[in-house]
Amino acid sequence: MVGQASAVVGGVHGKVDMSATFGATFSAQLLGGAAGTISGKALSEAEGMKDAGAVGFVMRALGEEDARTRDACVAAAVLMDSGALMPKLEHYLDTDGDGENDHDRADRTAAGIALVMGGMAARARDAAMAKKVADRCSALLVCPNPMVQVAVANGLASCVAVLGEGEGKSMLEGFMAASANGAHAQGYGLAGVVKGLKSRSLASHGVLAKLQDKAGSKKDQGAREQAMAAYGCLASVLGHLFEPYTAKIMPSVLAKCGDKSPEVRAAAEGALRACMECLCPQGLRYVMSRLLKELEDRGTAWQSKVALLACMESWVPKEKDQMGKGMQEVIPAVCETLNDTKPEVCNAAQSLLKCMGAHLIKSPEMKGMVPALLDALISPMDKTVSCVDQLMDVTFINAVDGPCLSLMVPVLSRALKERRMENRRKASLVVGNMCGLVTDGAALVRYAPALVPELLLCVKDSNPEMRQYGASALAALLKGMASAHLSARFDELESNLEQLQKDMVSESDEVKKKGERGIQELVDIAMGQATKTNHSEADIEADMQKMKLEDEEKKAAKIKAEEEAKVQAAAEAAKEEAAKPIAGKGFCETSCRVCPQCELALQEQAARDEQKKKDDEKQARLDAKKKAEEEKLKALKKFQEQQKAALAQQGKKKKK
Repeated sequence: MVGQASAVVGGVHGKVDMSATFGATFSAQLLGGAAGTISGKALSEAEGMKDAGAVGFVMRALGEEDARTRDACVAAAVLMDSGALMPKLEHYLDTDGDGENDHDRADRTAAGIALVMGGMAARARDAAMAKKVADRCSALLVCPNPMVQVAVANGLASCVAVLGEGEGKSMLEGFMAASANGAHAQGYGLAGVVKGLKSRSLASHGVLAKLQDKAGSKKDQGAREQAMAAYGCLASVLGHLFEPYTAKIMPSVLAKCGDKSPEVRAAAEGALRACMECLCPQGLRYVMSRLLKELEDRGTAWQSKVALLACMESWVPKEKDQMGKGMQEVIPAVCETLNDTKPEVCNAAQSLLKCMGAHLIKSPEMKGMVPALLDALISPMDKTVSCVDQLMDVTFINAVDGPCLSLMVPVLSRALKERRMENRRKASLVVGNMCGLVTDGAALVRYAPALVPELLLCVKDSNPEMRQYGASALAALLKGMASAHLSARFDELESNLEQLQKDMVSESDEVKKKGERGIQELVDIAMGQATKTNHSEADIEADMQKMKLEDEEKKAAKIKAEEEAKVQAAAEAAKEEAAKPIAGKGFCETSCRVCPQCELALQEQAARDEQKKKDDEKQARLDAKKKAEEEKLKALKKFQEQQKAALAQQGKKKKK
């Protein structure tokens, strides 16, 4: 069986050209299968598998450019006899590449050797061998190639797992101390030991606490650089195992991106990228929200802002879904940095916006609008109106998703604040058209706080045309946010708003306030229904049943209101009839002088007084006329008597 396996591996090795990636990978896989098949035998003892056979093949395959070839070869070499392979590996390291002129190939081979040696030590479970390999790996950390350093850290982790916690703790202390090997060499060594001791050693052995102290050192530049390099190395080596600790260290890493020392800044920027790389999509969203607060903070150094913006830009093509969902938070924060005093920050922010627009916008219509929208975000004072004009000319056919909304809503929200009614009218029309094509109501809910207050102001505008456009846009927005089974509730929303708008412009202050309160209550209720998300089948069934009951209650309430209105009208008519005053009855029993009967009595009394006054005036006139006639008769009688006396006197004179 040994001879058969040796012949297979040797024959394949002799026939396959190492320049062919597939051939080399296939040979390495055969080598691994053969090594696994030969149980209890030394593979190097097999016929034809001496130095020119399997060992020589391993040494050559470890330096191949194709990663699959190297991985398959490492897996196979770990299963080989360490007594035959280990001297060859040590010789390669002692002779600094065994005369290899290709430095890249030499680095790849050294990385593979570190993995193979660590794997052999772990398989053998030999403490002495593991200690020897650990020393070899520690010496190899001085290689500046990150690929080699990561491989060395993984090989070191395999050795620490064999050596145990006591030796691992001693190695931790050694790598935590300052060294001439460089911050990254120490960092990768520390990461390898932590991986071997499991990630819980970060807390149990106080690794993170010590690194935090080093990062906070104001006088020791080397300590700060070592802490930042260690963070990056831990993230690179541990991967997702380091994710739970990133949220705690990210603010410190971002702050050190603005350190006065260029070495510390470089190490912090590398740590920032490495920490972001180890995050899962959900962790990325969580950490991003915290970092955005740092981005908006005016106290954050401009170098830190540039580093964060560049890191976010690198993540856009990799995590399109998560970055698209996070655009609602990212866009406002990035727009704040567009007004930064440092041109480097402004340029980084513009580059990020352009990258997001290029990679995250899927709608064909919106792809053509991305330059105009970005111009409006970058120069809102000058470009908002022209952007809305271009949006008016766009015929929306495809669905509008979250990333499109994240670019459109800030522009439309600003346009709705314009003083000119024409600009607000156009923005309202675009909002109505946009909301009609949003298929995911939950995506629109996130942007409601930016649009609803402005549309409410349009609904309450003094201009009737603006009120109409605002009501249409608001109704479309609320209906677009609602789930499909609740959309019927919003069909009458626009008509209800128009009715309340008529009350709002009434001359009566009481009616006007009532209309304003009604609009606010109507919008609040609609918002509560429209923003309800995550409907299960049970929730939908409950909502439908509730809508049915509400419709029945409305019909019953309408019938009852009509009947009550009839009864009330009859009662009021009877009351009015009973309350009619009786002519000639006089005052009521209490003589209140305010009830209808008393008012009638007062009117009758006033009429009687008026009539009496007229009669008295008439009688006075008659008495005056009678007196005048008597005076006239008296004067006439006197005159006649005087005439008679004068005639008598005259007759006497004649007789004499």
